[in-house]
Amino acid sequence: MNMVKIGAVACLALLTTAPGAVADKARVVACYKEVTVPARYDVKKVLVKETSRQYVRRNGLVLLLEYPAIYREDKTLVEAEHVLMREVVCKQ
Repeated sequence: MNMVKIGAVACLALLTTAPGAVADKARVVACYKEVTVPARYDVKKVLVKETSRQYVRRNGLVLLLEYPAIYREDKTLVEAEHVLMREVVCKQ
């Protein structure tokens, strides 16, 4: 019974150290860094109200006021946010 436990412990020790032994023999080929690329949108301006002019009386004067055009933006998703793997210099 004790031999079975010892054998099981020995197998477990070999399994846990095996990846470390393989990693020590492996060589680094390249290093990468994850870079998040933001989403891209196609934006179109849509005219809501045109430019307008209006006469206003203030303090005995007649003023010509100009109001700028008003636009809204319609956004269409072109490319969703994603992650790229960029190659970087390995620092060891």
